[in-house]
Amino acid sequence: MSFTQRFEIHPFTYTKKNKTIKDAKKYLNIDIEGIYEVKTYWLHSQRDLISITNSLCHEEVLHDSVIEQIFIQDHHIELEYDSVLEIKFKPAVTDNAAHSTLDAIRLVSQENKDLQVFTGKIYFIKGDLAQDQITKMAAELLGNSLLNTFEVYTKEQFNESRFEHQQLPIVKMQTQEITHYDIHKSEQERFEDTVKNCWALSKSELQQIQDHFNTVETKTQRTHYGLNELPTDVEMEIIAQSWSEHCKHKIFAANINYSEKESVIGKKLGTKKIESLYKSYIKKATKDITEKRNLNWLISVFSDNAGIVRFDENLDLCIKVETHNSPSALDPYSGALTGILGVNRDILGCGIGAKPIANTDVFCFAHESLIENGVNLPNGLKHPKRILEGVHKGVVDGGNKSGIPTVNGSIFFDDDYAGKPLVFVGTVGAMPQRTQHYESSAMKNQKAGDKIVMVGGRIGADGIHGATFSSLELNEDSPATAVQIGDPLTQKKVMDFMLKARDLGFYSSVTDNGAGGLSSSIGEMAEATNGAKIDLKLAPTKYPGLSPYELMISESQERMSFAVPCEKINEFQKLASEYNVESTVLGEFTNSGNFEVYYGDQLVALLDLHFLHESLRPMELKAEFDPSLSTTKPNYWHGKDLREEATENIEHIITTLLQRPNIASKADLVRHYDHEVQAATVVKPFTGVETDGPSDAGVIWLAPHGGQENNAIVISNGMQPLFSHQDGYTMAIASVDEAVRNAISTGANPEKIVLLDNFCWPDPLEGPNNPDYAHKMAQLVRSCEGLYDIATYYGMPFVSGKDSMKNDYSGINDLGEKVKISVPPTLLVTAMGQIENIEKVITTDFKQSGDLIYLVGQIEENKLTFSEYTRAFKEEHIDSIHIDYKTNFEIYKALYNANQLNLIQSSHDISEGGSITAVIESSIGAKLGAIINVESKALLFNEGSGQFIISVKKENTTEFEKQFKNLPFKQIGLVIENYELQIKNKTMNLNKLEAAWKNTLEQRYE
Repeated sequence: MSFTQRFEIHPFTYTKKNKTIKDAKKYLNIDIEGIYEVKTYWLHSQRDLISITNSLCHEEVLHDSVIEQIFIQDHHIELEYDSVLEIKFKPAVTDNAAHSTLDAIRLVSQENKDLQVFTGKIYFIKGDLAQDQITKMAAELLGNSLLNTFEVYTKEQFNESRFEHQQLPIVKMQTQEITHYDIHKSEQERFEDTVKNCWALSKSELQQIQDHFNTVETKTQRTHYGLNELPTDVEMEIIAQSWSEHCKHKIFAANINYSEKESVIGKKLGTKKIESLYKSYIKKATKDITEKRNLNWLISVFSDNAGIVRFDENLDLCIKVETHNSPSALDPYSGALTGILGVNRDILGCGIGAKPIANTDVFCFAHESLIENGVNLPNGLKHPKRILEGVHKGVVDGGNKSGIPTVNGSIFFDDDYAGKPLVFVGTVGAMPQRTQHYESSAMKNQKAGDKIVMVGGRIGADGIHGATFSSLELNEDSPATAVQIGDPLTQKKVMDFMLKARDLGFYSSVTDNGAGGLSSSIGEMAEATNGAKIDLKLAPTKYPGLSPYELMISESQERMSFAVPCEKINEFQKLASEYNVESTVLGEFTNSGNFEVYYGDQLVALLDLHFLHESLRPMELKAEFDPSLSTTKPNYWHGKDLREEATENIEHIITTLLQRPNIASKADLVRHYDHEVQAATVVKPFTGVETDGPSDAGVIWLAPHGGQENNAIVISNGMQPLFSHQDGYTMAIASVDEAVRNAISTGANPEKIVLLDNFCWPDPLEGPNNPDYAHKMAQLVRSCEGLYDIATYYGMPFVSGKDSMKNDYSGINDLGEKVKISVPPTLLVTAMGQIENIEKVITTDFKQSGDLIYLVGQIEENKLTFSEYTRAFKEEHIDSIHIDYKTNFEIYKALYNANQLNLIQSSHDISEGGSITAVIESSIGAKLGAIINVESKALLFNEGSGQFIISVKKENTTEFEKQFKNLPFKQIGLVIENYELQIKNKTMNLNKLEAAWKNTLEQRYE
């Protein structure tokens, strides 16, 4: 017999959800008079719940008696309503509120050890709505049909014994027997199997697997261990995860035959064969820079979860940026939440363990105006507004609830992100250079005989095939199980525990359980000792019934894998218990050369580690650059030109630009992040007298983290997908230059900057629905060439990176036609630099009336280049941009020197919107006006590289200009007291311009 108790938590005063009412009308054309939200809880146990129910009501675990009332039986509801919507999680979906509630219950009651908790929400709706309208509103605005169940009741139905008849989302699964995969099927049959099983393996890779299992050596070994000659489902899943594009980066490791048409305008590469883009460009750039500059502060690059550098005498710093695109397309909130928590774990698992001290995020979305302009999305795609709000909230919750400040980021809008949003999330960590127990915190120290211990959240069905799913094109049939829901509170406990365990020397090595779950984390750690042996039956689960292969590859969140010396295991597990963190010994590391996986006494996988990690043959790919496919004008998937006619009305142009989504203030979204936690954020995302002027970068003071007293790091980013339409080479150097420029503008030393590259590309592989694959591949080659050229010239090494391929969506539109939406080739470059003296930090806001305004950098006065201006207005003649990064670097060194001499009042890089937008943003931060003596559209609106708006005291202008001798600069104006902008004999009210800049996004996403 089992017992269930329902709890409803009602406020004393019901609050109408006005935003839902407004969105239902605007996006779904559904009229609602009123909608009110109420929380629900269910307790389920095999024991009587009377005692615990009384305790919960008395102790106020589920409610606050000041503002809420709790009900455990039928009651009169003081509301006027016509229908009721009840939302619960589906079985197997992570319920974080339930986890936290269960922890709280166990603090007040030790009874009912088998207790289960479930949570949900009730919406009381006033209005004459049909059931299908309510269900549509539930799926589009209040929940997600992948994760939630929706029950709609009339008023009468809802009040009929809802406390007596409970249907709970209890997971009921049946453990499947181990199966064997017939590798002797035909090539086509094997390929159909890989699609059905979400393995993301190519025909060539399937053949390689067949060849391996057919060798005499493999057959002999399997016979010796009592295994079938055919691979088990567990082995196939391990191989698929390990060989996925997400984990193996096969495109970057491929052999590529590159060619180009003779009409190339930019850098000509000729015809060449490239053996691995990663080795030939990214890794080689760092190697060449290290040797040329004789760098001694690169501690670990390309060999761990994150890059590790030494910008401080006491600390080492690590940094990593990841993407979580496909899951965020299916469930924006959960996908983004798991993304930010996952990159936090990359830092926790870096070296012997680092503390996350800062987060970053960059998002790429379609804008909701796309729909307002009459463009219909293909079936199955979510509204851009829903994606933005969900992704944003996921990253907010992940960072804030983990106690990590979010200090830098951006949001970029483009219609070609309608099929798949891009969600970049990054984390910076700090670790002592050494500990009492280990000479270097950057080193892994596991050895054969160490215990394999899993710590943190239990394993569930969520997150199965996450790695392989992320290696595939998105479509209407993408699996719901690939989405996980992160639990930041559990992860915070794990973080606090492991940092303490690190300092006590309780473990020898650690890594995160990321893509591929135990398959990847243990499989990768095993390389250091050349073997591992685990028993999946020991793994803690959220519910019974998971099959061995599911236990092996599930990416359920908040889990870390440790190597613990035998003599430390008791102390390790005792400390975990003190932190209320679950730890489980699963096996031990060996030197057998194999990855051995058991399920109880049954051996379910035996894989040679060399075969698993080193044997995959590189792909042979074709790349052909065709300049005729390049353009300097918008060329979107929907084929519409939504630009305005060109005009000479300067105030209209400026106002229009300030309201462009890529330029408008993101403050209403950004202020949801906690920038202050850990008390070390010196420069936050907004600055100035009212902290509403945008900063160029974030700055973290290192002293609170154990660093030198005046030392700081600056974190910035650069991303220029606009230029992808022109050339991947140009786009890459523009992206690096922007990231570096933002760091320099904030005070970074150009001699102490490191870079991270994160590629998100449309599918560059040959296929029936991909006619321009070779051009996309060529764009990737050219972007890598650009990265190498600019990084080696600047002397700034890459320390980490990641790539995400196949960022495409294929579906059907409302006319039944096939539609494919591919993201523009996108490269995010993150820069981290040192500011040796925190007093030398520069901010973007003007400082005082009377200061002179300079435009520093290469100046194009006579031609318009591709920019936000040319995306907004129909100009006939738009030129390709040219970037002289060699001159730019001389400017950066001069700017740094000028700052050391205290010659700079403010500095703001010129990016979206051109120099006039930079001037206005600097004015908004200071609440001061400006006179600008510039007339040409090119000078006002072009978005060149290496350019800044800088303000200088009058008495310092001679010395300032001396620093830029033989470099391009132009004095263009004056800071004034009146809050107005004077330009072209036109005086504009800055209050009105500020309102246009602020209100665009803030009103939409209130």
